[in-house]
Amino acid sequence: MSSKVGSLMPPQASKAAKVSLYRLLINKGQSLELGIQKKYVERDDFSMVETDVAGCKSLFVYGIIPNEDPKWAQHARQVASVDFSVSNQTSAGLLIVRLNEGRDYSYCLSWSMGHIVVNSTFIDDGFGLRFALRKGDSKSISSLTSHALETVPRTARTSVFGGSTLDAFGLEEIGEIVSRFVGGIEAEGLTCSIRPASRSASRSGKPRPSRVITVRGSDALGMPLALSPVDLISDLNLIDRVLASDVVNEEFKHLEDTQPLRPGNGKIPNLEERLAAELHLGGSGIALCWPAEFDEDPGEIARYKILGTGNRRGVLYDELTLEYLTAPLDGLSDSGKVAKLRSMRIQGQSEDGSALTREIPADKWILFQTYFEDRRFVLHRGRWYHIGGAYLDLLKSRLERIFKNRCDIKFPAWPKQEKKKKDGGEYVGWADEKVYNDKIVGVQEGYVSLDRKMIKTKQHPRGFESCDFLTPDGRLVHVKRLDDSVAASHLFNQAANSAEALVHDDEARAKFCAKVNEVSAGARSLPGDFKPTSVVIAFAGRKSNPEDLFTFSQVSLNRCARDISSLGLNLEISIIEESEDIFTDSDQAT
Repeated sequence: MSSKVGSLMPPQASKAAKVSLYRLLINKGQSLELGIQKKYVERDDFSMVETDVAGCKSLFVYGIIPNEDPKWAQHARQVASVDFSVSNQTSAGLLIVRLNEGRDYSYCLSWSMGHIVVNSTFIDDGFGLRFALRKGDSKSISSLTSHALETVPRTARTSVFGGSTLDAFGLEEIGEIVSRFVGGIEAEGLTCSIRPASRSASRSGKPRPSRVITVRGSDALGMPLALSPVDLISDLNLIDRVLASDVVNEEFKHLEDTQPLRPGNGKIPNLEERLAAELHLGGSGIALCWPAEFDEDPGEIARYKILGTGNRRGVLYDELTLEYLTAPLDGLSDSGKVAKLRSMRIQGQSEDGSALTREIPADKWILFQTYFEDRRFVLHRGRWYHIGGAYLDLLKSRLERIFKNRCDIKFPAWPKQEKKKKDGGEYVGWADEKVYNDKIVGVQEGYVSLDRKMIKTKQHPRGFESCDFLTPDGRLVHVKRLDDSVAASHLFNQAANSAEALVHDDEARAKFCAKVNEVSAGARSLPGDFKPTSVVIAFAGRKSNPEDLFTFSQVSLNRCARDISSLGLNLEISIIEESEDIFTDSDQAT
């Protein structure tokens, strides 16, 4: 009997290995060395070698990163009372390949800790994600990392064992962005798709099914790339063609259209030049916005303390306006303005001067949007975002539907009033919202002004504002002027949060009814099972179209409409007309 052991073929080595791939925006004519952080270029334990990879000019960088005294050792010596010494070191390797001398980018392969050596200024943000969204199988998504916009900053990494469709991850189509995609792609054309031959496969004569591999797409692309120089260049060329020619999978389009810019992105200096040019009273495209803490009702803020303006003790203001943030920047250079803004801090305080918020950097209170290279960019809560065209189109269509649902109540026109300047002079401007709510609308029969009248519950210990005023037929009305240099996002969040509290929280509903009775001096009494008939967003100023809202405010309004609808309530839009009449305290509402 003959043995078949000798006929077994040894397993063939793989032709590819996993690696992290970046795309670096190094212009033609610039040195590939720019892709390396300078501090590593100058270190003795790092080396750079100019090389050639299948005819492509390349730079290989490698070295070690020693740690003579790891942090854990310091703790261990203290608690164990043992004097000892340990050290470790990690390795790092990068290969930067200029695939084509005519292109303004190069590819960078990273091994081990190579990613910390890369100069982030030149990283092409979202490169790996863009590839994954073009090649990814919409039915085999393994993991997504998402970030919520406009609510409390939330980052979530969700994984589905075995992979699933996008619906399984519960993403919002508008209001949430994806920064990392893990899923399967067809490997056809890549070196890793070539499987080691086997006797059974070669004898059958049947073509093998295309291989599916898992890729990880974010700023980098994690996937197997060829081991041989010629095949590696072939793989890079395929990746390059996919990004240049392939369209995004239809189900993934909205995932690519809004992306945060990582710190060090090369566009940020240009964007901040545009920001600095508008950091003055009357600047275009800039407004106040509320930091993340204000999405969680910090309480009834009576004043704002601004620190870092030059006054050692800080400056207190009853109201926060854009002018108070821009005035300390007057006379500074453009770069000095942005640096000064970031060094200033703002704290919300109660009537007795106690802190209701931490000292929050002033740039977190700014919303700014601009165009650069025919693309829209937004600075929101201290971070820059690119907002893509398809996302904007989708957002516009949603907002148009929301604005079509008009309230049938005509509210009083918005008058002007005499105001005082900081230097004591007087001028005539549009009446303050508090004046409109309390003295124009609130004095009408059946209306109750609830502006700034907080309702405190166990669920909202610092209090929440239910609405600006309540109509005779039970509608909660929230008022916003669009020309007061304050983004409307906070108002929309407030509208959704108060509606949810009054529908689901018995304590909130009871205290709301009591507050209405108190403010109206008994003229208005609500039943214990009161439920709002609808929620109204009433706009005044400018043209009051969806386009008049900042991009992130549009996102918030879309979410507000969705949340209110889920409560079984209707969101209505009202446009308040304006009047040239000058309101005085002696005037009576008509």
